[in-house]
Amino acid sequence: MKQVRGKTFDGQRVVLDGKSFVDCHFKDTNLIIEGNGLFEMQNCKIEEDCRLAVEGPGQVLLHTLKMMLYSGGWMSRVADNVLHAVKQPPKARAKKAAGT
Repeated sequence: MKQVRGKTFDGQRVVLDGKSFVDCHFKDTNLIIEGNGLFEMQNCKIEEDCRLAVEGPGQVLLHTLKMMLYSGGWMSRVADNVLHAVKQPPKARAKKAAGT
């Protein structure tokens, strides 16, 4: 994963996929999730004027999940379980590296 450290983004379009942002500052920025890779943010400041968009494969996944959620029955229960899992806090990298 490519690390971006201490950079200020102002008025830009920033694709988050595949990057680890550390100590970055985002102002008036379009933050884009394409769904082509994971990303991380550590100690970043994101101003209120920033926007988030999901495009490409990520957008297809969100649409599919929405259709499942409102279809009723078994598909709806699966979507509920996925959303419950998404709401769980991410596991810290340090724990993974330490093998715990």
